[in-house]
Formats: sequence, structure tokens, C-alpha cells
Amino acid sequence: MKKFFGGVKKNIFYISLITGMAVLVTVLGLYNAKTNSKEKHIVIGQETPYEDTSESGQGTKETLSGNGNNDGDATDQNVAGDTADDTQDKESGEKDAAGIDDDDDQDTTSAGETTSGEQTKETGIDGKSELHYDPVNSISWPLVGNVIIPYSMDSTVYFETLNEYKCNPAMIMEAKPGDEVKAVYECEVKEVSSSPELGNYVKLDLGDGYTVTLGQLQDVKVALGSRLEMGDVIGTVGEPSRFYSEEGTNLYFAIDKDGQPVDPTLLIQ
Repeated sequence: MKKFFGGVKKNIFYISLITGMAVLVTVLGLYNAKTNSKEKHIVIGQETPYEDTSESGQGTKETLSGNGNNDGDATDQNVAGDTADDTQDKESGEKDAAGIDDDDDQDTTSAGETTSGEQTKETGIDGKSELHYDPVNSISWPLVGNVIIPYSMDSTVYFETLNEYKCNPAMIMEAKPGDEVKAVYECEVKEVSSSPELGNYVKLDLGDGYTVTLGQLQDVKVALGSRLEMGDVIGTVGEPSRFYSEEGTNLYFAIDKDGQPVDPTLLIQ
């Protein structure tokens, strides 16, 4: 035993060297075993990213692979963005132009509404345009004939049938049976009737308070409410009433302004 320990002491260096080498080999073996195990784990795990079909996985794959399509996509996106901006600018310009047109349309519409308002103001309750007569405008003769008894409200004139002098609010015109009697101005038929003095007569409304009465008619051709133009035929002259039998066939022609007699010669051509 002493000899064994003596040999060990003598060879302690070599024993330590061998032991150290064995330990080193063991450590290296363990390290290599761990390294190999880690590499196998990595190889197995590497299959997962490349098999991932999700958008994030594909994005990661393209990023890791350094695919140059990212630059192309970015360029496409920029181009698309520029195109969208141009489109928006264009649409904005069109909207601005449309806005101006809308304003013009609104102005036109406002003008139309104003015109419509004026027309409405000129329209009566029955929907017909209102009549207006200005004394500056001349009226026409209802027929062609001599004046038998003139208009006279300042002095009296002689009526042969009545055998008396009196004022005359009308003009008595000579005529023949069947002579046409015409409208003296634009008017509306206000009254169609008859009386012992005037026989069949028609009253015409000229507007602004002016009224024309035509009597001693036979064939009345207009109806109440009819609109007439200057020169339209109203009817024909008939036989005189008993108030004008001595004067003969005639036309009774009178003009009133707000119910007051007016001399026809002041307004006639």
C-alpha cells in the first residue's frame, strides 16, 4: 500500500493531467450533445414560418427573405395615392364648378320666381291676367257710321222720339240692321242683358275702371266672361227700341270711368 501511494505521489502530475483531460473530454462531449440537440430543434421549428399562410406570416417571410416586391408595392401605393389625390382634386374642382353653376341656377331660379311673382300679381282670382287701360292708348270705333246724337253732359241735346231735351251720357251712332259691332279694345265681357231703352246690350270691362256699353244689338255673339281683343265681333245691330224709333236704326255707345260718363271722342282714334 505504501508502495502504491508512493507511486501515486511520484506520478501525481501525470495522473492530474490525465484526469484533467478526461474531464475536458467529458465537458466537450456534453457541450456537443447540447449543441446537436439545439440544432435539431431549430431545424424542426424552421418549417413553421415558411408554411404559415397568414398575412402576418407572409409579411414576415417577405421581410426575412429581403424580397424586393416591397419596394414595388410601396411604389404602387404611392402612385395609387397620387392618383387618388389627383382624382380628389379633380372632383373638388368639378364640385367648385358645379357650385358656381348651382349659384347660377339659384340666381336663375330666383329670377324665375320673381317673374312668376310678377305674373301672379298681374293675375286675377280666376287665373286670368288683369286688364289695364291707359287713356293715353286710343280705342277704336265699334262700327263706321254718323253720329246722330252726340255725347253731352254739360248741356242738353234734343231726342226726337222723346221730343225733349236732355243730357246724353252716350253717343248714338247711325247704323244699318246687321252691321257688325266690334270690341273697341282688349276687354272682358262683363254683362250681357237687355232693357226697354237699350234693347239687347253688352258691357265690356277694359280694366282700371273703364267700361264700354254697346246697345241696340240683335245677334250677340259673345258670352259672359269672354276675353276679347280689339276688333273681335261682339254682335250685329238690330231694330231700335221704342226710345229711338224716330232716330232709326242705331248703335248705343257709352263709356264710363268708375261709373261716371266719359266722352268717347276723348279716347277714340
